[in-house]
Amino acid sequence: MLYIFSMMQRALYSIVFSQTWGRQMRFITGPRQSGKTTLAKQKLEIAGSPELYFLWDLREVRRRYKENQLFFTENHPPSKTPQWVCFDEIHKIPKWKNGLKAIFDASQEDYRFIVTGSAKLEIFKKAGDSLSGRYFTFHLFPLALSELSGSKSVLTVEDLAPKTAHDWIQQILDFHELKNTHQNLSDLLEYGGFPEPFLKQSHAFHMKWRKDYADTVIREDIGALTRIIDKEYLYDLYQLLPEMVGSHISESSIASHLQISGPTVKSYLRRLEDFYLTFRVRPYFKNIKRALLKTPKCYLYDYTMIGDAGKRFENFVAIELMSRIHLWMDAGSEDYSLFYVRNKEGQETDFLILKNSKPWLLLEAKLSDSRIDGHHYKTQAMLGGIPLVQLCRKDGVCRMEGKNIYQISAARFFSS
Repeated sequence: MLYIFSMMQRALYSIVFSQTWGRQMRFITGPRQSGKTTLAKQKLEIAGSPELYFLWDLREVRRRYKENQLFFTENHPPSKTPQWVCFDEIHKIPKWKNGLKAIFDASQEDYRFIVTGSAKLEIFKKAGDSLSGRYFTFHLFPLALSELSGSKSVLTVEDLAPKTAHDWIQQILDFHELKNTHQNLSDLLEYGGFPEPFLKQSHAFHMKWRKDYADTVIREDIGALTRIIDKEYLYDLYQLLPEMVGSHISESSIASHLQISGPTVKSYLRRLEDFYLTFRVRPYFKNIKRALLKTPKCYLYDYTMIGDAGKRFENFVAIELMSRIHLWMDAGSEDYSLFYVRNKEGQETDFLILKNSKPWLLLEAKLSDSRIDGHHYKTQAMLGGIPLVQLCRKDGVCRMEGKNIYQISAARFFSS
């Protein structure tokens, strides 16, 4: 199937560039090569200022900044309407926070700023003057199924997030499933959601891209922005994780395997998350502080590294859910978070979405259209009878199994 990325509307676009956010800088963060630069350049093109894109990896950009802090105003003086400017990877320069604050304070009336980065920008906001009140953070993840289907239901700030889980499910049940959604899902599971390999639709290109991607992030990004010296252990750890997806992460077991200390493994896992190679899903407890101490599960942004079909599908579901709840929160909605549930007998339900720290929606991922296991019903009851959805890889499934209990194909569920 041919995909034209230039015509593809990323769900975040109208959210991040909404006038709702006023003069605040737009910090766009997310995995490397997830489309942040493309999103920013699309905005500059539409706003009529494509030349106001500046990549801070370039020596020339850094030189101009040292000579004149407001270098971007050269040949682009203030006009009647604020002009859009993009600073890409500015967090890679020393004392970037102080410099950005000074730029914003001097020119906020005449310019609007987009700041992008492939690491979590918040981990670099510790030293120097505060940027508080000067920016909002937005998250761009790899391509989601709804973006490929052309769904318009997630493209406005107003009424973006459903008021209840029942409303969301009803929206999905009412959604007229498009013919290409099944193929879109298959393509995502084969090539992943990163735009370049996905759009190429080439197995050879994808394999080469995948090998180089982790190497680039670990050796260049993490290597340049952290104090980690021996990056080989970090790379080896990352290569172990595909086998552990959906399972509890044992730091002591990994430490023994790699012959490094437990605290080092813990630090490395945190860095992999900071630089958007992985994300963790923790077990749910009513006492959230207790959940932070319990064993999390680890998922990958590049789930094509996972050979097992069931684990790859579960990881796909995890990132779709994570992307959706971040989109809702980026639009100014209430607080959402993602957990998994494990009962006293050790039986688990893959995902639980919390809304304002309260159970909201329970989900299980399955390859086949199999019956829902009994322990999920018990977990649903324990959580107050919230809706339970079993998502299956099989196409054409959409039915009720009981009160607030559904079986729905992933293609349908995530396309709306």
